[in-house]
Order: sequence, then structure tokens, then C-alpha cells
Amino acid sequence: MRVPLSWLGEFVPVQLPLDELLEVMGRNGLEVEEVRTPGAGVRDVRLARVVEVAEHPRADKLVVVTVDDGGGQRTVCAGARNIAPGDLVPLAAPGATLPDGRGGTLTIERRDMRGVVSDGMLCSARELQIADDHAGIMILDSAELPARAAPGSDIHAVMPLGEPVLEVAVPADRGDLHSVYGVARDLAAILDVELAPQPDPTRSPRVRGDHGPVPITVDAVDGCSRYVGWVVGNVVPGPSPWWLRRRLEVCGIRSLTNLVDVTNYVMLELGQPLHAFDLATLAGPAIVVRWAVPGERLTTLDGRTRELQPTDLVIADRDRAVALAGVMGGHDTEVGTATGDVLLESATFDAAAVRRTARRLGVPSQASIRFERGVDPDGAWRAAARAVELLTTLAGGTDAGVTVGGSGAPRRDPIAFHTGWAARFLGLPGLAADDQAALLARAGIATERRDDHVLAATPPSWRGDLQRPADLAEEVARLYGYEKIPATLPPVAVRGGLTARQRAERDVRAAALAAGFHEAQTYPFVGAGALCLIAPHDTGPVRLENPLQKDAAVLRPSIADGLLGAARYNLGQGRPGLALFEIGRIFRSAGGGLARLAGMSALFTTHAGAPLPAQPMVLGLVAYGPRSGSRWRDPAATWDLYDLLAVYDEVVARLAHDPDDPGWQLERRPAERDVLHPGRTAVLRWRGEDIGVVGQLHPTAAEARDLPDTTVVGELLLEPLWEHLRAEPLTPRSATALIRHPAVTVDVAVAAADEIPYARIEQAVREGAGDVLDGLWWFDEFRGEQLGPGRRSLAFHLRLQAPDRQLTDDDADRVIDDVAAAVEGVGATLRR
Repeated sequence: MRVPLSWLGEFVPVQLPLDELLEVMGRNGLEVEEVRTPGAGVRDVRLARVVEVAEHPRADKLVVVTVDDGGGQRTVCAGARNIAPGDLVPLAAPGATLPDGRGGTLTIERRDMRGVVSDGMLCSARELQIADDHAGIMILDSAELPARAAPGSDIHAVMPLGEPVLEVAVPADRGDLHSVYGVARDLAAILDVELAPQPDPTRSPRVRGDHGPVPITVDAVDGCSRYVGWVVGNVVPGPSPWWLRRRLEVCGIRSLTNLVDVTNYVMLELGQPLHAFDLATLAGPAIVVRWAVPGERLTTLDGRTRELQPTDLVIADRDRAVALAGVMGGHDTEVGTATGDVLLESATFDAAAVRRTARRLGVPSQASIRFERGVDPDGAWRAAARAVELLTTLAGGTDAGVTVGGSGAPRRDPIAFHTGWAARFLGLPGLAADDQAALLARAGIATERRDDHVLAATPPSWRGDLQRPADLAEEVARLYGYEKIPATLPPVAVRGGLTARQRAERDVRAAALAAGFHEAQTYPFVGAGALCLIAPHDTGPVRLENPLQKDAAVLRPSIADGLLGAARYNLGQGRPGLALFEIGRIFRSAGGGLARLAGMSALFTTHAGAPLPAQPMVLGLVAYGPRSGSRWRDPAATWDLYDLLAVYDEVVARLAHDPDDPGWQLERRPAERDVLHPGRTAVLRWRGEDIGVVGQLHPTAAEARDLPDTTVVGELLLEPLWEHLRAEPLTPRSATALIRHPAVTVDVAVAAADEIPYARIEQAVREGAGDVLDGLWWFDEFRGEQLGPGRRSLAFHLRLQAPDRQLTDDDADRVIDDVAAAVEGVGATLRR
């Protein structure tokens, strides 16, 4: 919406500098996108009186004009022939400047034009950036100029050149700002200054209702709430006065005739679209507001014939549709140079109906833009009266009576506005109820006190965007000043966030990543012969009714198959060492101990009534080859079972660490699996339940999968650990203080029969070393004649430390004796 600053100043006093005014408007919801200053580059252009117009002796398209500029006569060549002696025109003498149309200026010079010296230039409206008219030289009407205007007067003294024109960005719900008076009204509320009343026609219109000169029938009551039809007779079509044309042009509307210009001027001034019909072209004459008939056609003002639909709201006479309501008038009834009587339309149309028709036909107009955003339902009458006054003044018309149709706008109910709530909502606890009522009154909102804290607030007719208490609170904040509201957010309840289980899953992932494993995601569909590591004999596989492939007809009973396949692929791509992990679900038929550990219940069934299969969450690990990168000082180090066990121990420590329960740690017990190496496979027990398994691939299984013999694989059920999670995150554990005393190292060798699992021997060594054991590493296995058949010797490296003292040789000897006693308890002996 373009708003000339001088026009705005007629309704609201603007005393602020332009920059400060723009800042205040933008800060309070009246954003100005651009400021135009048409004619700002005009300098030293003066009025001149045409004395004589003669033909150029050597150019058919030029005339030689003699003008009096108040200081004498001069000769100017011109290409336009619309001037005559006595006309008052703008003259740019040599040295004057004009806008060049590219943001700069050009300086006028004396020029020889085919033998005649042109001492300056006569200007058109476009050259002065007053309007787009470039058809001829601009002729000023002395009757419209100030009394002091005379030849020699500076052009700036007689017309507003270079005045700011504000391009106001109108929000979609603020249709009241689509007018100069609407912007002035809002600015007066922001600045808290007095607003001039709306233009009040001096004549008192005579309302004739249904008995007026033109009967009006509103059949589409849901599309039109008010229709004012005012007849102005004996009009004289012609050009509008300069002041009116000037305002229309700077607002982006081309001047046509006084009959059309008046309707556009009132629309810009008050925001109410109007339309003028040539009364002689209306059948009846009568007006009917109705919905279009299927197949009905209408030729609009742009000359295009359009086929209408029943959803189009039309204005019709007795015989046919003559206009698209709120969008565009009809070609057959438009006013022209022969018009004698005018029917002036001022109505309130349904926003949705106007938007629907304008979008469907692709004919947005100044009128439809305003109707779509909502016009003042009480403004139709005042706008019509204002237009009638201008027509009778500028076009010589006479008031011939008015007819009003429609039920009128419904009365708006008051909104219960709790001022205490609004103060808390805005973060202004000290804003009293009376102060809020005063701020609302500045916006035209009438209030009545119901009690100490509740106001009955009735928004004005032009503010259709105010529908609920929150809208009123926003208005209070806007007029109070957003910049005055403290920058402190009100307290709000925090909702959402991660659940304890989601945090635990992140901890599991972090533990695996920290150990050097890379996360993988594998397919859940496997073949019928897939691995089954955890509880292999518990329940059967879960088969798919419609498998995608024959070798993928089962939901995976173990996560190891997919990880081993990923490891094989990486090995084939030349990666010598790799460690992968995956957190995912495995699937087993309903029933059995695995379903119990996974927390599944027969209460949950499929659509066929069968129990859902067990779907426990599992952490799967697989590794093979050298660990280059994580142990860069030892290139020969490879991934082994201890790396998997370390990850599982860390997971249990993060999720289920309980300092008050000595049994929170994982136990390792020897086990056998078909594809894992005997003697290098262990079941992981926790609180008396088998929840995991780790092992090294059997050489035969490794060869069948094209993997190294040293490939290790493991799985751990996570559901049993979920049950022991806390609702809140665990308190971070304090780091153990570093031991300042040097460590004591001891190597021990344990001889045992092959039937005694390694895990049992290691556990006995750990128990014998006791609290001073800081670390244990296996480093050798020996078989020989001196040990006897079926026996082996396992060598361990023990690191001993005490936090409170330096250990001695006596402490080391005592540890060796205790280890010897412990291993004898499992059927082994300590080699000394």
C-alpha cells in the first residue's frame, strides 16, 4: 500500500523526522518496505506562460514555442503539440536538472535543433516523475495553483515534488491498513496523538431503501451483507483535477476520467472499493446480487469474455450479469464519455467468494485484494457518501437518491479479557487493568469493566483480526511498546526429551564407538540356516508368509549373520582388520525363556490371534584382523575375544552399575555353539540369567564364510538391562584417583587339563589375586612332554597396585600363594 506522506499528514500530525518515523512504524507493526521520492531530482524548473507556438522551419515533428518565464521571453523547441498560447507549463531552463530514470539526474543545456536554438526544455509529467503521462507537455490549471503562482515561480512552490511515498507492507489479516486513513488511524494509536475524523460529506444523503431510484435485491445473502446503490445524475465526464490525478499516480493507479478516478480515490482514502455503472446501460434499471448461473458468460472491463460458475458472486441487472462482485466490472455497463447518469456501487462482499473467483479467473485487482483481506462492514455507506460529494463537485452531478440492500453486518459480541492473565502472558506483571483499557481504547476497542480484572472488550468494525483474548493481548503489547517489555522469557513447563531407554541406547552406542567399533545396519531377512547364538534351542524361527527371496524367508534369530556378511564384504574389499557393531532386534517364536527375558507377553497378539514373536534388542559385535589405528604402537595386535568382553562389561557398567549389589557384573561361563571354537566360547550370565554369548569362529565355519580363523563374534541381550534403568539419568561417576605408587608385576603359569575351560582358570586367578589386582593379561599357552598328555600351561601377567601404599616383595609372594590355592580349587596347579 503506497501512502504519500502529505496525504497521511492530513489525518494524523507527523512531527518526527522521516528516519525516526519509519523506525517507530516498523517497531509497532507498520512495516515500511520502501520509501519513494518521485521528482526528487528536479531542480530549477520554473513556471512559464506560452506566448506563441509556431512550426519549426526545418523539422515537421517539432514546434517552436515562445514562453515568458517571468524574467523575459525565450525560445524552446518541443515535440508535443498539445499546448497553446496562454497555457502555463513547466520550463527547465539551461542549468536545470531532471531525473534520468536510473537513479541519477541530467542537466539541461542550450541546444541547436536543426537551425533553431532551444533555450531549455518544456517538461511532461513523466519527466518530472509526477505521473506516467508522456503523451504531451504538462499543462497546469491556474485555478488549481496557489494564488502566488505566476511565471517564474519555482515548480516546488506550486506542487509537491520529491515528497516521500511510503510503501507499507500490509499483513494478510489487516485489511484495515489498505487505505491512507487506515494507516493514519493505526499510526495515531501508536504515537498516541489525535486522529482527524474520516472525511465527512457535507451533504446529508437521503436514504430511500427499497423505494429508491434503483431497486436492489440481495439473493446471495451469504455472499453480500450490505449493498449501497447511489444514483448521481447529470454528470459531465472529463479529466480529473491535477491534485487528484497526482495522488492516484503516486499510489500506482493510472488516471482515466473523473468518474472512475473518484471511485479509486475513495478506495485509497477509506479502503472501501467502489464501482460506477452507466445507469443507462442497466436493464430495468435494477440490481440483483446473486450467484452465477451455470454456463453464464460475462465480458469484463479487460475485454475478455469469461464463463462463470455457480460459485461466482455476480452483480446483475434485470436480464444478465453485469459485474463480478468485488473483482471486476463488466464491459457493457462501464462509464464513458457519453455517460450522463451513474449508479455508484459500495458493498460488503464475502472475502472467500471474492478470493475464489479472483484466483480461478486469474484477475486480481485493487478491489479484490481489499475484499479478500476484509473491508470495514460499516464503511460502505460512508465511502459512498464521500464519493457522491466528490462527483457532485468534480463532475457536476446531482444527488438523485440512494437504495440500500442486504441485512447489514452482524453485531460483534464483546470478548472477555482478563487483564491479570494478559499481564502474565506478556511478562508485564505491573501493567494495571486501567492502563490496559487505555491502550485498547487507542486502538478503537471499547471496554467495560466487569470486575477488577475482567474487561468486556468490543473491537471496532474495521478490526476483523481481533477475535480472541490473545489478539487483544498482542494489541496491548504493540501499543505499550515491544521495546519496553523485559527480555525475560516466562517460565514454561519443559516437556519431551529423551526417555531413560533412549538415553541408555545412546550409552550403548557410545561404549561401542569408544572401543573402536564402527556401527553397521544389516538386513533382518535371512535364510533358514541362519546362526542362532543366544538360547539356540529355546524356540523356533519366525518365518515370513510372503518372503522377497527364497534365501531370505526368515526373520533373523541372531544378529551375527548380517555382521559376519558385512565383515566378509569388507575383507573382500581389501580391509585387513575391522570391528563392527549393530544395535537391533532379533526374532524368535512366542514362548520360551527368551520371550520372558525380552519382556514379551502373550497378551500381545497378531491380527490372527497368534501371540507376537519375541523381539529382543541385541548388541551384536564382530571383529577380525589387526587393530592398526587404535594401538598404533603395536602393529601386530589383533582383535580378540577380550575386546568384545570389554565392550559388554562397559555396557553393563554404564546401564546397571549398582555399588550396593556385588552381583551386578557379568559372569563368564564356558559354553559350546555349533559354529564357534570349543574352549574359546563363553556364555555371559547376569543376575542368574544367560543374556549373551561371545566366541571365536570355528575354523570350518570361518573357511565356509571366507573369514580369518581369528574372527570373533558376540551378542548381548539389552532388555534385561533396560529393566534396571532409572527414570532419571545416572549421577556421573567420579573418576578414580590415580595411584601414585609404582606397580608390581608378577607372572604366573597354571597347569590344567584340557577339559578345564580357560574362563574358569582366569576367574580363579582373579579371585586369588584379590583387591590389589589392577590388570590381568594372558600371554602364552604351552604344551609339552613334561606336562603330560591332555594338559596345557597357561601364562598370565598380573599388575598389582594398592592406592594407599607401596607394595613389597612380600605382597607379591602372598598373591602368588593365594593364586596357587585358588587354582587348586578348580583342579589346576600353579607351576613354580
